[in-house]
Amino acid sequence: MKVIAIVGSPRENGNTNTLVQQVLEGAAEAGAETKTYILNEMDYRGCQACNYCKANDECKLEDDLVEVFEELKAADGIVFGSPIYFSQFTGQMRLFLDRCYSLVNPDYSSRVPGGKKAVLVGAQGMPDPAAYAGVFEEFGGEISRFLGMEVKDTLIAAGGAAPGDVRENAELMEKAKNTGLNLFK
Repeated sequence: MKVIAIVGSPRENGNTNTLVQQVLEGAAEAGAETKTYILNEMDYRGCQACNYCKANDECKLEDDLVEVFEELKAADGIVFGSPIYFSQFTGQMRLFLDRCYSLVNPDYSSRVPGGKKAVLVGAQGMPDPAAYAGVFEEFGGEISRFLGMEVKDTLIAAGGAAPGDVRENAELMEKAKNTGLNLFK
């Protein structure tokens, strides 16, 4: 088994990535090989609307997302992590998501092999965990529809503004680890 994480937070030690790493730790304990991609450290551009990917089986752009897309296709599980900035995922994650257009055939079927499990992870300063639930629900629906992945869980750290605040939430940290442990059950 292989589980990769795609993290859209610019804070490598922030709340989002802390939760993502808990999920990966649980997956590793269950026997999975894990790998993390921090989008903020990668060199990539947004979709160019050239439709090259609709006449070919890949994106025309040759940047750091080439490897991520190959790993995404090969992985059994994917953890998508992004904090909420200004009521939406970060720009890093939105840029990545736009490029996922290249993973969809002209008939809107997925180029990603089916059967993958997905976990959505986020953090937000807003204390109400439901405040941006719609962002995660929409994203989860799109993952299921366009990429054929089953969303197993959504984990949201609400109310923490400082990096590492989520570590104080023992219940959420345990839930994140258990999500990884049970990803394929």
